[in-house]
Amino acid sequence: MKILKSKAEGTHIEIFQISDLAITKHGFVLEDILNGAEMIHPIQVHKCTNEGTYGALGKKYKTGLLKVIKGSQRVTTAIQLGYTHIEGIYVWRLFR
Repeated sequence: MKILKSKAEGTHIEIFQISDLAITKHGFVLEDILNGAEMIHPIQVHKCTNEGTYGALGKKYKTGLLKVIKGSQRVTTAIQLGYTHIEGIYVWRLFR
């Protein structure tokens, strides 16, 4: 287990498996982390609770999806560097 850790310290920081995260696939990476700098802030993750919500063609949305709200470039960079896990925090928001 190779973890990309952040400089920030706190009691709410958790470790997320990168393969479980839903990110925006854009291909952008953070050059400073690629060049050896530390990640300053943990990513922010929202756990989707799409109970009873339907999308296109009447298909149900996935429930329990871990969606990266802030930090998709950090996740993309971690993948490129071979990390399997990344530090983050849960963000509790209402998306309605």
